[in-house]
Amino acid sequence: MKGNVSCKLLHLLLCVSFFLFTGMEAHPSQRTDELDREAEAYLEQKDFSRAMSIWLSILDTDPENEKVQKKVEMVYLLKQEKDLSMQRAKFNYRISKKILIKNKKTGDMTSEEMNEVFTKSKVAIDSFIIAYRIDPKDTELITMRDDMRRLDEEVRAEREKDRLSQEKKEKSKKLEKIAKKMMDDELYESALINWKEILAMLPNHTNAREGKRSSELAIENRQKFEKIKKYMFIGKDLLKELNYRDARLAFSEVMNMDPGNRDAKDYIEQIDEKLEEKRNIETKKIQAEESYVSGISNINMNRFDQAREDFEHALSLVDNYKDAKERIASIERLKKEYDSRERTARIEKSTREFENGLIAFSEGRYKDAIASFEITLSIDPKNASALSYIAFAKNAQRQIEDEKVDKNSPYFEIIESQIIAGKKLYDAGDYQESKNNWSRVLSLFPKNDTAIEYNFRIDLRLNPGTLKTVSERYIREGEEFLKKKEYRSALKKFELIKAVSESHPGIDRLLAQARDGLKSSSLTLAQTNRADRVLTNADRAEANRRYEFGLELYNRGGKENFEKALTEFLWVVQNDPENIKAIISANKIQAQLSIGIGAGQDEKLKLTAEQQNLVRKFYYQGINYYSNNDLQRAIAEWRKVLAIDPDHVQAKNNIRKVLVFIGR
Repeated sequence: MKGNVSCKLLHLLLCVSFFLFTGMEAHPSQRTDELDREAEAYLEQKDFSRAMSIWLSILDTDPENEKVQKKVEMVYLLKQEKDLSMQRAKFNYRISKKILIKNKKTGDMTSEEMNEVFTKSKVAIDSFIIAYRIDPKDTELITMRDDMRRLDEEVRAEREKDRLSQEKKEKSKKLEKIAKKMMDDELYESALINWKEILAMLPNHTNAREGKRSSELAIENRQKFEKIKKYMFIGKDLLKELNYRDARLAFSEVMNMDPGNRDAKDYIEQIDEKLEEKRNIETKKIQAEESYVSGISNINMNRFDQAREDFEHALSLVDNYKDAKERIASIERLKKEYDSRERTARIEKSTREFENGLIAFSEGRYKDAIASFEITLSIDPKNASALSYIAFAKNAQRQIEDEKVDKNSPYFEIIESQIIAGKKLYDAGDYQESKNNWSRVLSLFPKNDTAIEYNFRIDLRLNPGTLKTVSERYIREGEEFLKKKEYRSALKKFELIKAVSESHPGIDRLLAQARDGLKSSSLTLAQTNRADRVLTNADRAEANRRYEFGLELYNRGGKENFEKALTEFLWVVQNDPENIKAIISANKIQAQLSIGIGAGQDEKLKLTAEQQNLVRKFYYQGINYYSNNDLQRAIAEWRKVLAIDPDHVQAKNNIRKVLVFIGR
């Protein structure tokens, strides 16, 4: 009964856990879909900022959501297209207006100017239409709509004038001149007649339409007209004095009294352009300083290509900014010096690790030796000496692992249990069963020293009379290994004799001989197949002579001398394998010849997971600021991206496009 209740309770808990789990899984997904639909609705309403804000909030919780990432990029590109089109419209509008205003003053437009105004005005209007279709709710575009309409009217008037005969053109010019003189003499009724006569010939004549309107205003409300004239006069005087702020206030007063006054509006546009130029100059100085500081920072961090870009950008903003030109000129030298330092450091590290490997190898610390040789090869993959020694160290380490299973081996627990059992059986006198345990160990690891030793002990226990015979055989075999300079094999034989017969005559001497031989010769085993050769005094003298000559060549410097020195050192290594100085010198030269200058300087950095998250965060924060027209902060966020990942293409392109957009 209890069992059934327990089973039912367990089943109930599992069901509850399942529903809770699945509920938790479903909720974020459903919420994401709801937010996505909400953002899509805002996008349809052309409310880019809200749509962007919602999608970015989704990325906060689900940064890998590719669908939302693409939508964010799409909105960003759409807004960027609108902004650039609006900027293009403004730029071409200003050029067109400059020509038209000049023509209004002089009454004469050259054919080149006429062609330019037709071309620029078309670009301005077409660009405005693109921007307006993307975002018809943009307040600036709504304001620009009237400007573009008036520009279109003025250009049409110029086209109409251009189509007239020369006689009509001359007549309209004379009438315009007379009308303006009458306006100055306050003969507004007579001026109105002349303006109407011009408009009868040229219905879209801009100056005539403006003159007619002004004349009618003067006739209807003389006091208001006089006030407008007064503010126009004040505004022009202030403009001559370059007092743009007060001049603009004066012309604004005119616009307040006479919203259709084109002259006042033209002056305000000119003033706004001057003020924007002034603001741009100040902003350019700030931007130039930021780029300059960034360039110095990149030089300090040895990122020379980025530094060059920064200094060039500073110069593109402000001519001859500080010492940016001199710093650009010094980059190649700094880069070469850095490459030289890096190359020297890598060579020194390669040599140092190789020497550490040799020391560890000579002391039988093969794992440490392997680690050092691997570092050497990571710096200098073609290092012949390191390749040779690492192979030998790995082989020696394998032999050790075969002789003794360490705790990292998957067989450790199995073998350890067999060893413990084998020792207990041996101590209990159950030699045959103990031997069976050791046989199982040897079936997996034939060179296991503990199993071999106990097998030997058991054989001697079972056949006590064979001790002397077997010991002498092992001694002879060990001595043969000594003659062949196979010290490790000799050492194993002598250690086995010592384990079963500690007082065996001469065993301590033989052990010492094998150990000394192993230590002194281990470094030479991987270098030569001439281990059996005995060097004469003449051989050693020749090796010393060649070694000294190699040093002399090396100290002279230069690739050719290095190569000759290497030849001498390699001869010494081949003929005197125990000459450690020659091995190290040969390796050092090989490293200097093979390690490339500045290796690794231009390699793309592999970002950590944390860095990738920061890059993603700063990148999308930049897009968010951009969508809210906070361009400076957008640039600042994308610069943070480049500080972590200098090769981030999107961040680089975004910064460049925004700088183009704001005229920098």
